[in-house]
Order: sequence, then structure tokens, then C-alpha cells
Amino acid sequence: MFLDRKLGRAAAFVSIAASFLAGCQQSYHAPKTPAAQLEKNIAFVEWPSVHARVDPPVGWVAQPLKLDSRRAHQVWLSPSGDSAYGVIYFKLPIPVSADFILPFFMSAMKNTEGEAILVSKTIDPKLPGVRLEAEGGLYHIQANLMTAGFQGWAVYAGRLRAKPANEQELTLARAARERTILEVK
Repeated sequence: MFLDRKLGRAAAFVSIAASFLAGCQQSYHAPKTPAAQLEKNIAFVEWPSVHARVDPPVGWVAQPLKLDSRRAHQVWLSPSGDSAYGVIYFKLPIPVSADFILPFFMSAMKNTEGEAILVSKTIDPKLPGVRLEAEGGLYHIQANLMTAGFQGWAVYAGRLRAKPANEQELTLARAARERTILEVK
């Protein structure tokens, strides 16, 4: 009986250890996908490529990551395709303020879209950073431009300029923008 207990415990230990190791092996070989987290009743998704935890509106579809040597840009499109929520992550050569980065951001927007008009900007110490509204060749965006050390982010709600604004979708995109949590290193 004593031996049966020891063997039973050993078998249980081996079973638990094998399950743990199999789980580790499985997660090690699995492709990296965003991991969901629950914080204050909001289901955040860690999106490592843009160094942020995001909560895109339900039913919005993640587009392929736009990645180059200077930045990573992740977009979620609304079901209509007329509105978007997005996060742009970029590295900085030196720590500077978001207000300092704004002209460079507008220049990059002009290079991408052919046009970039700054409609408004407000320095917001709560971010810390700049809230801006801008129009590009195709898109109208409302963005939070933020920096921390050698990192920067533009988190935005946007829409196609050629179509009337879908206020319901933009409200969802703005809420997602405000819930975004930056992963500052």
C-alpha cells in the first residue's frame, strides 16, 4: 500500500511534469500571436510589433503589419472599411518631445499620402504628448502623438476623406485610441 501511494504520487508528478513540458514545447514552437489580457474589465491584446496593448473594436479586422527599418504600423479596419484605428511605433535617435517630432510625423504622412495638412494640435500633459488632427491625401486622422525616451507612438482614429464620416465607427475608434496602453521600455 505504501509503495502504491509512492508510485501513485510519482505517476502524478510525471504526468504533471510531462504536461508542463509539453505545454512549454507547444508554446515555444507556436507562432507568435498577440496574447489577450483582462485589465479593468477590458480585454487588451498585447501587440508586440507596436509595443502597445490594444483593444480594437469588436469586429474590426487587423490588416497586415506595415514594417520597415524605422517604424511598425498596425491598422484595424471597421466592417465598412471607411474607418480605422491604428498604432504607429517608431524608434528615436535621441529622446525628444512629441511636439518636437510633430513636423517629422507630418513629413512622413506627406511622403506616404502625397499631402499632409495639420488641422489642429494641442499639447496634452496627460498623454504626455500632442493631440493632433490632420488630413492626408486619403485619410483624416485624430491622433495622440507620444514619446518616451527613445520610443515614439502615434495612436489614431481615422477615416477616408472621400466618404462622409461614420460617427458611430469613429466613436469606437476614438475610444480604442484612448484605451491604448504603451509598452515603454
